[in-house]
Amino acid sequence: IFTGNFITPQRTHLMIRGNPLSPGQEIPPGIPALLGKRPIDDTTAEARRRLTLAEAIASADNPLTARVIVNRVWQHYFGVGIVDTPSDFGINGGYPTHPQLLDWLASYLVAEEWSLKSLHRKLLMSTTFQQASFARESALKVDADCRLVWRFPPRRLAAEALRDSILTASGKL
Repeated sequence: IFTGNFITPQRTHLMIRGNPLSPGQEIPPGIPALLGKRPIDDTTAEARRRLTLAEAIASADNPLTARVIVNRVWQHYFGVGIVDTPSDFGINGGYPTHPQLLDWLASYLVAEEWSLKSLHRKLLMSTTFQQASFARESALKVDADCRLVWRFPPRRLAAEALRDSILTASGKL
């Protein structure tokens, strides 16, 4: 059950030097220009404003959302994302190690109607995921951190998974 107070949104002001006690010029309602031009004005209800923002963020015309999601899912499986700063895709963030792969996976996610299940399946069935974690001396000299994913990066096993694997091996699970 959702309960909320549906009131007319208040006017927003630019705060001088960030001080909430000294409001400056009035700022009209809108969404960030990066997300495209969408109709919002003073008469738009708050619920409609939120929906417009959500539609702009999840739009197929906005590649950033899909890229961020893909990068976070990649990070979950491989320990580090294609962009190693998952919370900063901006100027201060890192560069992608495989930009074409990131873009391809993002377009795949959108084409699959944002199905995370499909994205997980695609990554888990890939030869990249199925690689062994054995190190090769020649590759270690070039890429010791394995940012180019020439092997599956070894990671610590979570306590629950370690316990389950011990119990399975002993036949007590």
